Amino acid sequence: MGKIHINLPTKITIARLALIPLIIAAYCLQSLEVWVCAITGALFTLAGWTDFFDGYIARKYNMVTDLGKFLDPIADKILVIAGLAFVVDGRYFDVIGIPYVAMICCVIIIAREFIIGLLRQIAALKSFVIAADKMGKLKTVVTLSALTTLLFSPLHVVLTWIGFVELIIATLLTVISGVHYIYKNRAMFEEDKEENAAANSAESAQAETSADKEGK
Repeated sequence: MGKIHINLPTKITIARLALIPLIIAAYCLQSLEVWVCAITGALFTLAGWTDFFDGYIARKYNMVTDLGKFLDPIADKILVIAGLAFVVDGRYFDVIGIPYVAMICCVIIIAREFIIGLLRQIAALKSFVIAADKMGKLKTVVTLSALTTLLFSPLHVVLTWIGFVELIIATLLTVISGVHYIYKNRAMFEEDKEENAAANSAESAQAETSADKEGK
């Protein structure tokens, strides 16, 4: 077996994964002292920036690897899901009298990830190439920004309002980018129609052949 080479972008991705347990631990310690939220927010910010740097370095210096392509989306999704869990558990919007918005937004964002993930699996099975979506990247940036702001929000209510606006924008971008993503790759489903038509034609021809043989 060959040795797995881990380049710099992949190491940064692994570092992001390693930061997630620390972020969770810091969040749990907030029950002791409110100011600990600053540590949680700082760690989450650092993890968010690693998402930018690993992709930038990999593309600029042509260091894209299969291991990196495997680990990067996993790290991104775990980080975002952890942040969304903090927002729901922390009940940050109770302070401004909007208690259920966080849960609704989180369900929409996670549902979009499941749908797009399933779409990618179908595309992989059909060898269909799905191009990167800039709107999806923008959605990720705004979502991470909203989660970061909300993690700092126990320090001041103004941050809660800013985080609220950012999360609403992130949710809207999630819906828009999801619909755009599916529409842009609709050809993948159109191929299904062609394949079904060909299969139905083949079945009809086979049935006719069988009928002819029985008639003879």
